[in-house]
Amino acid sequence: MSSSSADDADPQPAPDEEPGDDTTAGDTTAGDTTAPRPRPRRLERLRRFDAAHMWISSVAALVALSLSLYNFVLVQRQPDTDVALPHIVRIAQGDEVWFYLQPTLSTRVETAQTEVITQAELHLRAPGPGTRQPVFYWDESGTFTYDRTDHTLSYAWIADPSPLLVSRDKPQQPLMLFKTTGWKFSSGRYRGRLILHRASGRKPLTEDFCMMLSDDDAKTLRTRGQYTFSSFRDDAPEARAKDCYGA
Repeated sequence: MSSSSADDADPQPAPDEEPGDDTTAGDTTAGDTTAPRPRPRRLERLRRFDAAHMWISSVAALVALSLSLYNFVLVQRQPDTDVALPHIVRIAQGDEVWFYLQPTLSTRVETAQTEVITQAELHLRAPGPGTRQPVFYWDESGTFTYDRTDHTLSYAWIADPSPLLVSRDKPQQPLMLFKTTGWKFSSGRYRGRLILHRASGRKPLTEDFCMMLSDDDAKTLRTRGQYTFSSFRDDAPEARAKDCYGA
C-alpha cells in the first residue's frame, strides 16, 4: 500500500495570481524585460478609439474639401454689379444738350473677377407721339468744384471716356457728361435709361428713371444757355410723390 507524497499534489495558485488574468504563465522569467501582453478589453478599446479617430479625421477632411471647393466657385464666379442713380442730375442746353449724371457702380460679392464697363449710353423717351427719341453718348468724365464765395458749382474735365473697373474693394462713382445734338428739351414727362456695356459680353447693365419738366423748366433751359446747368432732384417731396426727377 502506497501513499502520495506532497510533491505529487496538484499545485495551488500563488497568492498574488487571480483567475482570469490575461498574462500567460511563462511569458516572463527572471530578468526578462518584455512587457506583458495587454488584456483583450484594452485591445478592444484601442481598436474602437482608432476607428473613431479615423472616422472623425475623414469627416473633417471632407468638410474642409467641400469648403475649399465652395470658396473656389465663389471666387471664380462673375461679379454681380449694382447700379444706383444719384439723387440729382444736371442739364445744360445750348447748341448741344449736356446731361450730367453720376451713378454709383459697386458689387457686394468677393470674387477674383473684375467687372469692366466699356461704354455708356443714355436714352430718353420724349413725350408725345412721333417725337424724336434722343440718344446721348458719353463724351467725358469730370468733377464739380464748389465756389464758397459765389456759392456756385463749376464743372471741370478730368478724363476722356475709358473703361471702368468695378470690384468689391473698388466701387466707381464717375461724373459722366452725356451729349446729344439736334434736339431740345420741352415740357413733359420723360422716361430715361442708363445703359452700361460690359467687357465680358454679358447683358448690359440698365437703370431706368423718370424726369418731369414744367413749362418754366423748359424755358429756363432755353434761356440759361450752354454753360449754365439746372438741377433736378428725385428726393424732394414733390419729386418723390411722382417718382421722378424734378426741378
